[in-house]
Amino acid sequence: MTSQSHHAPPFALFIRGSKNDAFEMSDQLGFESNIEALAVSLFEDGPDTMHVQALFETEVQAQACLDGLRVPSAMECFITQLPDEDWVSKSQAGLPPVEAGRFWLYGSHDRDIIPDYVPFPIEINAGLAFGTGHHGTTKGCLMMFDRLLQSGFTPLHILDLGCGAGVLAIAAAKALNQTILATDIDPDSVDVTLENAGLNEVSEYIECYQADGFDSPHLNGRHFDLIFANILAGPLMGLAPDITKALAPGGRVILSGILDEQAETVTNAFIEKGLRISPQPSLSGWTSLLGVKPK
Repeated sequence: MTSQSHHAPPFALFIRGSKNDAFEMSDQLGFESNIEALAVSLFEDGPDTMHVQALFETEVQAQACLDGLRVPSAMECFITQLPDEDWVSKSQAGLPPVEAGRFWLYGSHDRDIIPDYVPFPIEINAGLAFGTGHHGTTKGCLMMFDRLLQSGFTPLHILDLGCGAGVLAIAAAKALNQTILATDIDPDSVDVTLENAGLNEVSEYIECYQADGFDSPHLNGRHFDLIFANILAGPLMGLAPDITKALAPGGRVILSGILDEQAETVTNAFIEKGLRISPQPSLSGWTSLLGVKPK
C-alpha cells in the first residue's frame, strides 16, 4: 500500500465497546458490509473492552457504512479525519511485536530489530484480513502450537481453518518446512495470506483457498493431524462435527477466538463429539482449547 502523502487523509470510523460487541462489529465490517473499508483493525484497549477502526476514503463512505451497521446502543462510535501523514505506517507503528514461544510477530517497521535468538520471525502488517496476532487468540494458538512441537508432536497434514491473514499457516510452514493447507470464507483473506506467505518466503509451502467451513473440494474426505481453528465461539460450535470428522485418529485441534466465559460451552460441544479437551491459560480474556481425537 502506498503512502498517502499525495491523497487526502482517510476518515476513520471508531467503534468501542465490549469484546463480544467489538468482534461482532469487525465481522460486519469485514464480511457483511457493502462498503469496503481501506483497512479494518481490532485493538484491545482495556481488560474488557476493544475498539474497531475502519478507514475510508471519504466521510460519506464512513457515514454510510456506519448507517448500515447494527451497532448496539452501549457502544461508542464516531467518525474523524486522520492527520495528513503516512497513516498506514503510523497505524502499524502502534502495533508492538508479539512474542509467542519461538515465534515473533512483527510489522515491517520492526524488521531491523528482530532478536537474534528468535528462530521463527513472522512479518505481518495490518490490513483488510483479520488476525495480525495482536490479541490473545492468535498468540494463544502460537504458544500452544510451539508447546506441541516441543513435546515431540510431528503433524504431517495441517489445516489452518479460517486463516485470516495466514499467521498460523505461515508459522507452521516456517517451523516444519512442509505444505500447509489454509482456507477462509473471505476472498480478501486468501489474497492476504498468499501475499504474507511470499513476504515470509514460504510461498512454496502454503496452499490457500476460499471455503465456507468444510464445504470445499479441497477439504472433502481429507484428514488432518493438526487443525488450527481460530475463529469465534459460535462458528466453532457449529463446525464441531466437521472438525472432529476431519481429524485423523490421534490428531489435535487448536480452538481459539473464545472468550473466557464461553470456554465451557465450547468445550462441551467438542466433548460431545468425542474429543478430549484441555483448556489453556487465559490470555487477555481469551481462552484457547486443545482437542485430541482418540486413536
